[in-house]
Order: sequence, then structure tokens, then C-alpha cells
Amino acid sequence: MNLSTLVRLIVIPFLLMLNATIAYLAVGNQWSFELTASLIFVLTAIYIFIFEQLIPFKPHWNASRYKIGTDLKHLLLSTVLFDALGKTMALSFVLWVKKLFFQTVEFWELLPMIIVFVIAVLLGELLPYLYHRISHVGKKGSYWSMFLWKIHSIHHLPSSLNWFKTNWMHPINMFLNSFLKLMPLLLLGFSPEIIFLVGILHVVIAYISHANIDADTFFLDYLVVTPKIHRFHHSKILAEAKNFGNIVPFWDLLFRTYYNRRGEVDQVGVLESHIDYPKNEAYLNQMTFPFTNIFKDCCQTRTKD
Repeated sequence: MNLSTLVRLIVIPFLLMLNATIAYLAVGNQWSFELTASLIFVLTAIYIFIFEQLIPFKPHWNASRYKIGTDLKHLLLSTVLFDALGKTMALSFVLWVKKLFFQTVEFWELLPMIIVFVIAVLLGELLPYLYHRISHVGKKGSYWSMFLWKIHSIHHLPSSLNWFKTNWMHPINMFLNSFLKLMPLLLLGFSPEIIFLVGILHVVIAYISHANIDADTFFLDYLVVTPKIHRFHHSKILAEAKNFGNIVPFWDLLFRTYYNRRGEVDQVGVLESHIDYPKNEAYLNQMTFPFTNIFKDCCQTRTKD
């Protein structure tokens, strides 16, 4: 086995183990969850950016200084202002509400922490999975269905995937993903430590799944959402555009929306249709897009799942 093959095999497992170690130390040593989350997010972003330069899946998918303007707007406005800051604040708020109003259910404390963590990840994924799947319907004649797709379609506009494209997300989409994941865990009585770990994993996997890294994932494709299976989710071929899980493919496997095959995705993005999608360079139009032409768009069936 040469060095290049070895790097492709370990690049993602190593990042997962590194972040797991930091999170484990944070819980064991009672470090600030907010500061630890920020450290992990920054470390993950730098790590992925470096390996996108070293072993890119498609070199032309990497960010170009000539076309990076909208990427930076999404990074600085959508991610820093709404997503990273928002997720940190949401996590802090949920932990604060948990401390004041909700008691940890004793049953969870009787089980090994790793078992509780796995259960929390699976339960926390259910509502975001359903929301994500419903967002891809774009049902004819349904204003609500089309509105959900138009919110989510911002994430599917790019014709390439890399770390920056993780940040292409409408703030409403960001809020619903976090709310639908964290609130059930709060109501079910999971501990602050478990909620912290699930929140961390959610962001780390989001970064990994959009990475333009030529990684060999093999069995990981069935354990977490890897770049390979998430590229299929963004595929322009409708039969491939499945895999609605954000962290793990468990619910996709259970509900038969999982897709994987030999080889890789050809093209990603949205298909041409009757919907007048905003241009990739038009950040403000992307933010207002869900609220424009909703009556016109809902009367026809879109062509992108």
C-alpha cells in the first residue's frame, strides 16, 4: 500500500477520531462546551480545506479566487452570523433550558454513555431526515411543499461541492435542522453532555460530507454520511438524488431512500425547470428566493429531487 492510498483511507477516520478525542476530553474535564465547539468547528474546517488541496476529488470543484465571492458571503453571513454563531447559541440555549426546566431522565444514566450517544444520534436524526425528505418533494399545487423546496434549493444551487458549499444554506433551513434535532433530545431527557456531543457530530459531519476530498470510505458509507453518498444526494440524476440523512444513513437504510453504487457522481446541482432559480452570484436573491413567485412556482412540478 503506497502513501497516497493510505492517506485516502485514513483522512476521514482520523478527523473523526481527533474530534471525538477532543469532545471526550471536554466532557471528562468539564471544559466549556461553547469554546470546545468553536475549537472543533475551526479545526475541522482547516483540516478539510488542507486536504481539499492535497487530494481533491475533482480539482476544478475547489474554490477559485475568481468565483469565491458568493462562497465568502455565505461563509461570513450565512455561516458565521447565522449558522456557526447560531448553532453555538442554539446549543447554549438548549443546554440552559435543559438545566432550568428539564430533568435528565434517570433511565439514560443507567446505560453506558456510548450506547446513549448512539440512541440520541438516531433519535435526533429522525425529524431532520423527515423534514429533509419532505423538502425535496415540491408537490404540485402545494404552496407549503414548494416553499420548503425553495428554502432548501439554495443548498443545491452550486454545480460543485467543497467545504465552502457546506455554508450555502438558507437561515430558515439552518434553524429547522438545529431545532428539529436538539428539541426532541431535550424533551426526552438526555443529559447536557449527550446533547453537546450530538450537536458537535452534526456540524462535523456536515463539513465532511461536502468535502471535495478523494477519500476511500468503504464501510463508513453505511455508518455516517460520507462525501461519496452525499454527492449522490446532490446529483442531477434524479434516481441518485436520495440519502436524506444529515449525520447517519440509518433512516435512509430503514426507509429505503439510501443510494450508493460503484463509481462517483457525474454532475451536481439543480436541473433546468420552470422555476427561475437565482444565479449563483446573487446572494441577496438567494435569501429572498423562497418568498418570491411562490404562487407561480407551486402550480407546476419541479424536476429536481
